[in-house]
Amino acid sequence: MPMYTGRCLCGMSHFSVNIEALDVYACHCTLCQKWSGGIAMYLEASQPEIEKESIAPSHFASSARGERWFCPGCGCHLWFQLTTVDRYFVPWTLLDLNESERRRLVLAAEIYTETQPAFWRLTGQYARFSGTEIEALDKGCTFTT
Repeated sequence: MPMYTGRCLCGMSHFSVNIEALDVYACHCTLCQKWSGGIAMYLEASQPEIEKESIAPSHFASSARGERWFCPGCGCHLWFQLTTVDRYFVPWTLLDLNESERRRLVLAAEIYTETQPAFWRLTGQYARFSGTEIEALDKGCTFTT
């Protein structure tokens, strides 16, 4: 499984993660909308490892099942952790991907489509799941409360 490095906007928070697939998940839940200012687009990753030269990230429980991690220097969103199943989701834009890796990114699914605003639509052939549907696939997977 390839290892990738990532960093925040100000460069104070550095981390590394293993990414099995370059499958992007677009989340439309209301918490991710608030967190990202729009559509949150994540890659599923291994537990992030903080680099030695990095400052420790801050975090807060955004729901009963999830924590959001961010840089205390600039406030940049670093990753989302589903605490009930110990899964991690990193915004793909934070990772140091080369051009070939960027071209291999694939939109795998949109989730929580019932709270997707009517004024934005992604196009293409990929899975679309409501919150109820995605939670049924993984009983512990809940981005919202």
